[in-house]
Amino acid sequence: MDKLLLHVGPTTIKEDILIAGLENNVGFTSKEFVDAFSYSLKGLRYVMGVSKNYQPFITPGGGTSAMESVTSLLKNGDKVLVVSNGVFGDRWEQIFKRYPVKVKVLRPSPGSYVTPEEVEEEVQKDNYKMVTLTHVETSTGVREPIKDIARRIRDKVELIVVDGVSSVGAEEVKAEEWGIDVYLTASQKALGAPAGLSLLVLSPKALEVLNSEESIAGYYLNLRNWLPVMRSTEEGKAMYFSTPPVHVIMQLAEAFRLIEKEGIENRIKRHSIVASAIRTGIEALGLEIVAKRPESYSNTVTGVVLKVVEPSKVLSETINEGVEFAPGVHPAFKYFRIGHMGWVTPNDAIVAISVIERTLKRLGEPIRFGEGVKAVQEYLSSAR
Repeated sequence: MDKLLLHVGPTTIKEDILIAGLENNVGFTSKEFVDAFSYSLKGLRYVMGVSKNYQPFITPGGGTSAMESVTSLLKNGDKVLVVSNGVFGDRWEQIFKRYPVKVKVLRPSPGSYVTPEEVEEEVQKDNYKMVTLTHVETSTGVREPIKDIARRIRDKVELIVVDGVSSVGAEEVKAEEWGIDVYLTASQKALGAPAGLSLLVLSPKALEVLNSEESIAGYYLNLRNWLPVMRSTEEGKAMYFSTPPVHVIMQLAEAFRLIEKEGIENRIKRHSIVASAIRTGIEALGLEIVAKRPESYSNTVTGVVLKVVEPSKVLSETINEGVEFAPGVHPAFKYFRIGHMGWVTPNDAIVAISVIERTLKRLGEPIRFGEGVKAVQEYLSSAR
């Protein structure tokens, strides 16, 4: 039986993208690879909403390595404010505590988000070099109002850094217009490519800071070491620092080609429709969503709270029905997560709610059986 992957990453990958990685005898100096890498760097600017003033980076790793590479912009004793809405926002603190910087963390109640007013109030209390934000918190599905926060604190801190691992490619991202210095993501989520790549864009201000020799960063994740490779490759000339994941980058290039073909605005709208349809179905069943405030609902992740049934039992049953969801990772909730990002379609929303309905009824979770799929169909029939 074919499986529908509605996990929070990796996500379903289109066949054309998978096939792009099957080409044999391709070295990192091969023209086909250099062309794919150069195209991908330009594609990254496109999804991040930045001009050539911003420098893109595509390096081996994932979301966490992209986060840790941000230490390239810090020096001994710098103060960092971490704005965290959950498990992956907390990861910033875990990373920075390994380095000689001072870290302060702002947290909301579970399922909520730190408000722009709270962030603005905190940055006025101290001289922070950097503020880190998480656009969509993967553990809760909570979306932070990045644009509003950036507007409030832009002139009060040197560097604004955004983790867009679960947002880029599915949520509105206009890093340059909003004044964000670093926007980062990974290849395996809303971009719909295989796992294995860290992706970042840096503002002119961030590039100035990167030139400092006082950086506390190590060697492999030091963006200063990767910068000449990015600039040379974008110009069509291969350059070596460390062997890149050749075939994954070729697959990423195909993903960017398909994203451009769809159009980023259309892609964001599609994600919004699918996400809204799924949440409409969940709420029609009488189930609670982890994100407490509707304005913070994301286009990519929905956490579903259970009253009776163990989430692990739900996941094992639904995978037998042909749909794979994600386990919950936030300790405050008894829940599972639906990932709706990448190449998801409205039909996937119907399948997801149908499988959840049948499974929960069979396992004894109190729901309004039959109302979920009906609500999704009604929503989709009027969605544009």
